[in-house]
Amino acid sequence: METRIDNHTTDREKATARYENVRSKNDSDWISVHASGTLRKAKSLGFAWKSLYHEERTCHEWGWEFRIVPRSRVTFGDALIEGDTHPLTEACWHMERYSVINPFPDSDQFETKYIYVTEDDGKVREGVGIILRATSACWPPTGHLVFAIVAEFDVIGSRWLPARNPF
Repeated sequence: METRIDNHTTDREKATARYENVRSKNDSDWISVHASGTLRKAKSLGFAWKSLYHEERTCHEWGWEFRIVPRSRVTFGDALIEGDTHPLTEACWHMERYSVINPFPDSDQFETKYIYVTEDDGKVREGVGIILRATSACWPPTGHLVFAIVAEFDVIGSRWLPARNPF
């Protein structure tokens, strides 16, 4: 499973979402207005810039904790609650709030999952978070998954780390 791209925004979303004009920009237009100076400079100098572009646009589009990686580096399953565990309780609050203020409720389909991801440096992270099942954003590359780990589990320390607001 990867994040499915459906280039359709509903009339309700267009009427309420001020972000639609940003979401629909192509790579060059988005970079010229919204990207960091590093990304703009790197693109103008001929660097391989797509990876940084995907990282920045993912954070801009969905929030600072969201990442985009090749689907082959992510596995996920059901998120289980463990009694009154503070980081999981906080994660529930963050994820509920995120779903309520989603500016594209008809096209951005999120699910709560327990996520395992292998980062670029080979480090494995895991925890409770959000995966993006489908979106009207046209720029995510095929075969990639957008996700955010909201409450990370420290396997070495056998403990939950504080929950992070995905915005």
